[in-house]
Amino acid sequence: MVTKVMSIGIKGVEGYRVQVEVQTIDAIEVFVIVGLPDASVKESKERVTAALYTSGHPLVDHQVIVNLSPSEQKKNGPLFDLPMAIGIY
Repeated sequence: MVTKVMSIGIKGVEGYRVQVEVQTIDAIEVFVIVGLPDASVKESKERVTAALYTSGHPLVDHQVIVNLSPSEQKKNGPLFDLPMAIGIY
């Protein structure tokens, strides 16, 4: 099942829309982020996984694929952590 959550990205002092598409599959535990993320967005895997585990929703036996669209815009910062967590559960 694919869940779509709207968010924003920041480029300079302007914002732009980002669609966070999350798909979860019952498979081995994998967390993948695509859509031109930088290092701080790639670290979202650990933050989101830890937050969900702490709140009682561990990602055991789930493959999570997150697509940040539009893919031509570079994404940075922790702005997408909450939309990813909402999309997963």
